[in-house]
Amino acid sequence: MITRQRHQASTSKRHHCRHTLINIEPTAPRENTTPGQPDTEIAETKLGGLRNTGYPGGGADYDYAGLVRVMSDGDRWPHILVMGEGDRYEYDGGRGAWEAAAAMRAAGGRAYVPLTGSLPREWGPFAPVIFADPQSVVIRRWYDHRCPDFAARNRNLLIAAPPGRGEEEVFRVVATHGDLYGGDARLADAQAFRRFADPAVPCLIAGDWNSVPSGPPWQDRDLNDDRIWVVGQHWARVHRVLWQHGPAQAGPYVPDTRALDYLIGYWDESRGCRAGGIGFSDVAELARDYTPTQVPVPDGRQRRAIDRLLVNEPWAGAVIPGSYQVHQPADPGHPDSDHLRVSVAIRA
Repeated sequence: MITRQRHQASTSKRHHCRHTLINIEPTAPRENTTPGQPDTEIAETKLGGLRNTGYPGGGADYDYAGLVRVMSDGDRWPHILVMGEGDRYEYDGGRGAWEAAAAMRAAGGRAYVPLTGSLPREWGPFAPVIFADPQSVVIRRWYDHRCPDFAARNRNLLIAAPPGRGEEEVFRVVATHGDLYGGDARLADAQAFRRFADPAVPCLIAGDWNSVPSGPPWQDRDLNDDRIWVVGQHWARVHRVLWQHGPAQAGPYVPDTRALDYLIGYWDESRGCRAGGIGFSDVAELARDYTPTQVPVPDGRQRRAIDRLLVNEPWAGAVIPGSYQVHQPADPGHPDSDHLRVSVAIRA
């Protein structure tokens, strides 16, 4: 997303997080499935709850109140939760991950199993974590980055299936987090998702991309606004800029949309649609909902939609009309997240 936001140390302040909820509905009711309720729900959030940070193994503590508040919204706990940043969740016997699962269960949530992920290029110990309810989805594979046979192409990849389905009816959920160094790194990460576009297996990629795709609805409008980016602050915006050597380094600046455009296609102005993508669709575009996913900030910077859900061809045709939603915070003055929760229903 922007620069990594550190959680407040005081327990009296709400901690910021990021959420994306995906409801995956079955094609037909199943035993023990409540009518009208989704069979599988998937959510993405940044909120890890780490506070009073210290060295590994000590000096740190967690506050999961914000996580519980957001994920219990409407008392509909997701069956799969993708946490964008699980700060130090692997340390001390996986304390952060397991206590987060325990806090959600104590609040009436599901009995999640945490699956801790990793970030490329040794970015840091705040990688995505997937929490899965094994009573609601059948986990077929999780590729642990610590195992000797780990391959980077399987990073943060969950292979699962709805209950009662065979291994031939699996789906994939991939967690990602856009690199803050710049667009070259984000593009390289997007290229690693190439094979997930294969329509043979349904797939959803969820994450904070730290960028937007091309196209008028998503245009990054404030890159050249001197009222926001004062002299000496170019370093703060350059990760959003398409870096060009030479005179273009001094502006005017162009947003770097390559990562998402690689996956979903660039915006063709002459045709009024996307072209050249590798087979993914953006759920917000399918719904024609261009609501920003960021909350307002004091300096007036543009609120962008950088928390996004991408689906490949089988699930692009399975999105339930009218189900996509950007959820506004219950208390706009004190949101639990610096980004808004996003949800969609998919008929799996």
